[in-house]
Amino acid sequence: MEHSAEELAAALREVDLAEVGLQEPLRAFGTLQELASAHPDDSAGRAALTVLSNVAGMMLKPDRWESPYIPAMQIGDRRTWLPEDLSEVHLGFLAASHAQLPPGALHAQVIDVLFVSAVDRGERYKLALESVNAWIEVGLPGELDREEEQGWRRAIEIALRYGFTAQVAELVDLAMEKIRLERPGSVWQIARALHDSGAGREYAAEVVERLMRVAEQVEDHHFQREILEQARRWAASGRDLAAVGEIDEQIGDLWWDEAKLRQPSSHFMARDCFGSAYNQYKRVERSRRSARTNKRIARLPRKIREEGELALGEMHAVESDPIDLTVLREQADEVLKQEDSLHAFASWFARVPLESVDQARTNAEQAMREHPIQHLFSRTTVAADGRTVQHSASAPGQGVIPGDVWSEMLRHWELKVSILAQGYIWPAWIELSTRFRLTLGDFARMVRSSAFVPPEQERHYVTALHNGYYGRLSESIFMLAPTVEACVRACLQRAGIETRNIRADDTEIEPGLSALMQLEGVDEALTPDLAWNIRALYCGPLGPNLRNRVAHGLLSESESNNGYVLFAWWLALRLAFVPFFNHTMEDAGEPHREHESAEESESGQTPPLDDSEE
Repeated sequence: MEHSAEELAAALREVDLAEVGLQEPLRAFGTLQELASAHPDDSAGRAALTVLSNVAGMMLKPDRWESPYIPAMQIGDRRTWLPEDLSEVHLGFLAASHAQLPPGALHAQVIDVLFVSAVDRGERYKLALESVNAWIEVGLPGELDREEEQGWRRAIEIALRYGFTAQVAELVDLAMEKIRLERPGSVWQIARALHDSGAGREYAAEVVERLMRVAEQVEDHHFQREILEQARRWAASGRDLAAVGEIDEQIGDLWWDEAKLRQPSSHFMARDCFGSAYNQYKRVERSRRSARTNKRIARLPRKIREEGELALGEMHAVESDPIDLTVLREQADEVLKQEDSLHAFASWFARVPLESVDQARTNAEQAMREHPIQHLFSRTTVAADGRTVQHSASAPGQGVIPGDVWSEMLRHWELKVSILAQGYIWPAWIELSTRFRLTLGDFARMVRSSAFVPPEQERHYVTALHNGYYGRLSESIFMLAPTVEACVRACLQRAGIETRNIRADDTEIEPGLSALMQLEGVDEALTPDLAWNIRALYCGPLGPNLRNRVAHGLLSESESNNGYVLFAWWLALRLAFVPFFNHTMEDAGEPHREHESAEESESGQTPPLDDSEE
């Protein structure tokens, strides 16, 4: 049965809401549901309490000005209400009834929801002022909790946007009273909220002093650093550079002390803490560094390396069930049934197409959904020499792919390539290089057919392929890594993509491969799948990172002959052989149905030529 706004308002006046007025909205949500259940199903009282409970169930997110409320609960396609779910009758009922609600957070939230839902400019202004005053009336009593902080943030956001100067001053006074009198947790919390609002800058020195005193009362190193970081933000806002330097040194000291505490139990943790101390000390301006800070900055690089090396001893191999490579080995055996080299190589590449970036993303997202616990905690990637090369919490994404998904894609790619190299590429490579003695001239004919390789890089590319074919993988990768970079650069330039960076002094530089692969239009110039495999193989810091590791001499002898290097050589050969094979078949007029999959899988892997180039 439908009820009018007047009927709902009249029914609500018959209900005692004193208990609800003392509760936060989310707690009032349950109380109002219980009160509603005590009324008959079709009664106006039940309908009125249900609407009010649905408003209480809207969770405030004050940092989202355009849509400040989110559902308190959502299960599948079902969720609690949002302001846009309220009908005209509901809004009329709330407008007529909010004045009779007892003062408190629910009263303020009802007015705020009316403000969010209002369309008329004059009505919005009136409700904005009522909403701010209602939040001010709620105040910041007792130990600060999440709802009180969110209400204060919402109020000052509205007051600042609408220019309610008197209300802004009242809200700042409320915050400063809390900062002066409360316990460490509340002081840090409201100081952060006040700083985020941009108001109260005239109190910067007082807030800094109070936060630094509060930090001395806290025993937990992590919370101490959080409080001091907030003090640093306030000092920077007040342009107190001396205080900023002092706080940076204190935070560095806390990291140093924690590293010392961690050393007996975990060199991994000690290494990370020493690294954080080093970065924090470096933030201090040189002219403001104490003698102790300068001494520690000089000592820390060595201590970080030492702890990183010791941390390797804490790593343990995790053994899983063996992986059956029978299918891959059978595929390799099928390749070797071909009698001539041309069709043997064609079959070698046709049976294993390059991994699709779309499929890689789908697999990664599926794994994250199936094993969510594994992705709740951050992961640290450590190089073979003990260096920490990446933390998952700060992992960058790639284009529209989020950082956590990109990291998972690379992890899966590494495992897949390792299995592919061991079970498929290696056995066929050994047999093919034994059976067919290819010369530099043979490889040169292949390379000349590939649009991926510019003429000025052909000799280097040919030499790298020849070395790898006969087992000299180390020599091959040290020539192949820079040559692939040059090939990518040439492809991008041919596609009209500017690759040079112009410095402030008007000089031009060519960026490295990792930077090139970040340029807009790379996926179109190389095709998305080839671009994905090049990024995974050559660009870091996750994955083999072959370009940087080769360029900076970080690749050990054993690593320069591993499965990733073999895959790099195989990929380079693929980019040369497939167009060569296709051209050969076309010139001979020979149907090559057996290798149609090779043509289809590689059709986009060499950049398309212009008409003039054809």
